[in-house]
Amino acid sequence: MFKFIICVIVLVILLFVLSFKLSDVKAKRDFVSHLHEFHYDKYEILTFKRNFNTANMNPHLYRVELELKENINIVITFEWDAKNKDVHFPYHTNNDRGIESLTRYQQQAIILEKELHELLQDDVLSIDIDVFNHTLELGLEAEPTLQDFQYFSNKICGLLKQYPDTWNLDGHINFSVNDENKGFYELILKPNTNDDNDHSFNYKHNAILVNNYGSAKAAHIVQVVEKEFSKPESPVYLSHIWVHQKCLNTFFIAFEKHEPRKDPFENNQLTEGVGMGLVKMTYPDLALDTYKYYDYKTISEENTYLYLIKQLPEEYQYLEVES
Repeated sequence: MFKFIICVIVLVILLFVLSFKLSDVKAKRDFVSHLHEFHYDKYEILTFKRNFNTANMNPHLYRVELELKENINIVITFEWDAKNKDVHFPYHTNNDRGIESLTRYQQQAIILEKELHELLQDDVLSIDIDVFNHTLELGLEAEPTLQDFQYFSNKICGLLKQYPDTWNLDGHINFSVNDENKGFYELILKPNTNDDNDHSFNYKHNAILVNNYGSAKAAHIVQVVEKEFSKPESPVYLSHIWVHQKCLNTFFIAFEKHEPRKDPFENNQLTEGVGMGLVKMTYPDLALDTYKYYDYKTISEENTYLYLIKQLPEEYQYLEVES
C-alpha cells in the first residue's frame, strides 16, 4: 500500500512537470510566431524562461532576452504573457514599452553614454555612467564647490534634454574624491520631461544631498557624533545628514538613540531605538551648535524622517513642498 501511494505521488509529479514542459513549448512557439509576424528576422532569442515567482504570482509570465541581429550590443529584456500572447510591462502602463520602443531606448542609451563620456572627460578624473538607473559617478581632484555643481548641472542637462525618452527621471550625480567608495556630496538633476507622479519624494532641481558613508568626511562626522552622544549602554547611530543648500559645510545631523531592550525574554545585550536626536554642526570642527531630542513616545517612529525634515530651516530643504 505504501509503495502504491509513493508511485501515485511520483506519477502526479511527473504529470505536473510534463504539463509545464508542454506549456513551455507552446508558449515559446506562440512567441516565435509573434516575432515572425511583427518583427520578422530582426531578433535572436537569447532567453525564454518561465518567470513565475512569489512577486508576480503569474504562471503565464516568461522572462525574455532578445538580441538585435544588426547590432549585437542591443539586448532587450522583458516579460512575455503567454496567456494573453503579449508583452507584459506592469510598471510602465502609461508609457510605450513595446519591443520596438525598448530597442530604440537601448540604442539611444548607448549613444547617450558615449556622448556623456565625451562631454565630461576633460573635467573629471573618472566617469562611471549608468543610463538605465540614471546615475553618474564623477571623480574629481578636490571636493566640489557650489560653482562646480552649477557647472556640471548646466553641462549635463544641456545634453540630457536631447534625449527626453531615454533620460526622463531624476539624475543622481555622485562626486567622489581620491579613492572614496562613495562621494560625500550628491547632486539631483531633473530633466524637463521629468515625471514625479510615481516618486515617494520629489526633489528640487539641483538639490544637494549628502551620503552618510563612503567618504573620509562622512567617517569623521560619524566619529564625532558617536563620541559626543554615545554611552556604553545607550549607543547612537547616524541616521541622516542634511546640508545647507548654499553653505556646503553646515549640517543638520540626525542620529537614533538606542537603549537596552526591556523585554525580559529578549537578549539584554540587544538594543532598540527609543528616539532621534537632531544637531546642527559646522565642518570641520563640528562644534555643537543646537541640539534637540525627539522621543518615539511623542512622535511616530515610522514618520520620523518626514517629521524632522519639516523642522529644518528652509535653507536645508531639498524636497518639493507639498501643495
